Amino acid sequence: MPTSTKLLVCHECDLISAVVVLAPGESAYCPRCEAKLIRHSGATPEQTLALTLTAAILFGIMNLFPLMALNLQQTSREATLLGAALAMWEKEMHVLSLLVMLTTLLVPALQIALEIYVTVLALRGQMSAHKLAAPILILQKIRPWSMIEVFMLGLLVSLVKLQDLAEIIIGPAFWSCAGLIVCSAVMSSMLTPRNLWLWTQRGSEHG
Repeated sequence: MPTSTKLLVCHECDLISAVVVLAPGESAYCPRCEAKLIRHSGATPEQTLALTLTAAILFGIMNLFPLMALNLQQTSREATLLGAALAMWEKEMHVLSLLVMLTTLLVPALQIALEIYVTVLALRGQMSAHKLAAPILILQKIRPWSMIEVFMLGLLVSLVKLQDLAEIIIGPAFWSCAGLIVCSAVMSSMLTPRNLWLWTQRGSEHG
């Protein structure tokens, strides 16, 4: 086997296979256990950066505007994401308040910032192993702690329960939250360690 052949180890059965060239949308499977090894998403640094900037805008709207407003007996009250966390703190639900702020504010903000950082490096052709190691490691560690979709599910349950008690007006932050969930799902398939490695190789070849 030529020394230039690229190899890939199956994460299920540890079989070592040669990496084949895939067309966008194609996937490679292990010849022994048929586990999916890699998938060519066809994503580019430009597309990924556009998506990360969109996520950043949606995240900003989600935190600056109200999620919803309740009208009850000529009284209106707006609810924001940060306001909900602070209200829990005032009710002495300190642990729950900190978890909400951590999983819906701090971790998503850090995740989006790191995604923008690595995609900007990719777009400028300045990617290298020492620059990517720490951001990619942090992204892999914090992604499970970003739980905006869990908060969204809880919010939907609350809306169903409150719809017979008060008039509910959906705010801009609610739709931004829904859009951010979609962006995050797409981003997880585009901004992968393999894609970053491929972009790094292309940048070095062009350099």
